[in-house]
Amino acid sequence: MGTKIVTLDSRRPHVSGKAICIACKHEWVEVSPVGTIWIKCPKCNLLRGRYKFPCVRDLDHWECDCGNDLFHVVPEGIYCPNCGEWQNGY
Repeated sequence: MGTKIVTLDSRRPHVSGKAICIACKHEWVEVSPVGTIWIKCPKCNLLRGRYKFPCVRDLDHWECDCGNDLFHVVPEGIYCPNCGEWQNGY
């Protein structure tokens, strides 16, 4: 496993933690500036990485058939940014 050393001065203020790619399922430890939403996966190079343990409420959560639990909400409805499927099973 290769190790990449990151200078934190360019990423302050920052957050860090376990990340996962919703495309290829690769997992790694990420350091990003506060406010970062999508992270470039170091394995597949797609901008589909997310922090694995975001702050979520202790409630039941919807999950797409592809396994993604993060969604985009637009005037036309709600869709999965991983596979593009519209979510309509309220």
